Amino acid sequence: MLKAFLTAFLAALAAGSIIVALNMETLCGNPCAPFFGGQGGTEGTGGSSSGPPAVSTNQTFEEYINDTLFIGDSRTNGLANYGFVPRNRVYALDGANHQTARTEKFLILGSTGEKLTIAQAVGVVKPARMIVSFGINGVAFMGEDTFMEEYAAFLDELKAASPETILVVQSILPVSSAMEAEDPRLTNSIIDEYNRRLESLTLEKGGRWLDTAGLLKNAWGALDAAYDAGDGLHFNQQAYEVLLSYYDENRIY
Repeated sequence: MLKAFLTAFLAALAAGSIIVALNMETLCGNPCAPFFGGQGGTEGTGGSSSGPPAVSTNQTFEEYINDTLFIGDSRTNGLANYGFVPRNRVYALDGANHQTARTEKFLILGSTGEKLTIAQAVGVVKPARMIVSFGINGVAFMGEDTFMEEYAAFLDELKAASPETILVVQSILPVSSAMEAEDPRLTNSIIDEYNRRLESLTLEKGGRWLDTAGLLKNAWGALDAAYDAGDGLHFNQQAYEVLLSYYDENRIY
């Protein structure tokens, strides 16, 4: 039933996607694509006077997705790369982390051509909710305290940009056992510890925690081979189907 829904959903999205090219070198895996941003009808860098759109709990999943911004790195870009989410609802940059995302200007809204940071763009769009999924690009080189301090600052900026938008933070998703062996700084046990602290931080900031990491793990707590795009770090289409199903079953209003 989910596959039938996704087929119809993707067909509808294909008709409505807006693509504006951005030339930028990125750190990426498979699939790899730079962000192509665009948000029709709104220009400038400042916030609008209106708040997030009024939503109904009876809306379709397509409507729910269109009321949501997905914020993150290449793993978040996969939602758009595979066609599950319209490109203009994905504010993500391959290779980015929650520290660089605070200052990196790569989003273009409207026709001005001006590039905005994620927080600036959120202040313009003011979505019903935003799902933040950073972390994997910071675990290997940021100590826990620095990691959390930078994440706290980023969440504060997002909330300040659009106070009425529901803030959702997704758990850092797992890596394969081969990736763990390749880089001992990036093990699933370390990711799990960061997730415990990140959940506490999210709740402290008044956000909602989306615990999706376990969905993609095998019996040993690593990324299941069934969801691995081939490099132990990025995800295939099946993984995103699992995530989308979870988003649908656990909607946040």
